[in-house]
Amino acid sequence: MSLTKCCILVLCFAGVLPQSIKTSNRGQNETQPFVEIGSKYYLIYTAVTMIWFCAMLYCRNYDSDLAVIESEAEMDALNSYLTTNGHIGKQFWLGITDLAEEGKFMSIKGGRPMPYAKWSGGQPDNKGLLEDCVHLWPVNNIFHMNDNNCRAKLYAICELRQPKKSCDICDLKIIIERFMQHTNVSHSQN
Repeated sequence: MSLTKCCILVLCFAGVLPQSIKTSNRGQNETQPFVEIGSKYYLIYTAVTMIWFCAMLYCRNYDSDLAVIESEAEMDALNSYLTTNGHIGKQFWLGITDLAEEGKFMSIKGGRPMPYAKWSGGQPDNKGLLEDCVHLWPVNNIFHMNDNNCRAKLYAICELRQPKKSCDICDLKIIIERFMQHTNVSHSQN
């Protein structure tokens, strides 16, 4: 199947399902079909394998991104979930790539360097000069990261996007405005 056909198939299939998820004013019901694992919500999609690019588009249809593991605690929580829920023989795409610059693995959700790595022994190796996308694979029943050909067909782990937090700069702006108002009041009394 060509890349175009794969992406169209994924978009058509996924286009029906996201209607069960409201992307604004999230409440408890709006996280379905995501599962809380550690401090994040993940969609572990094991119905169809797909290439990395299709997996990325699939996740975006759910207001999510391919998962980016940011700490050892997140890796441990995800590893525990995958191993205890029958996923030990599967491999999953992550939202990390070095497509832009070889050897510089970046997060697709934030455009920043890979925040955490638990590479398999001898990895990343860019085997055949064709491995630019990162995935999880089990080694001795423990999941590790590996670089792989982006056209390999694996499962997807989507990570629900976190609601945007209030802006610290905005808070600073309010404080400055209040200070200026107070200062103007004081000057007008003199």
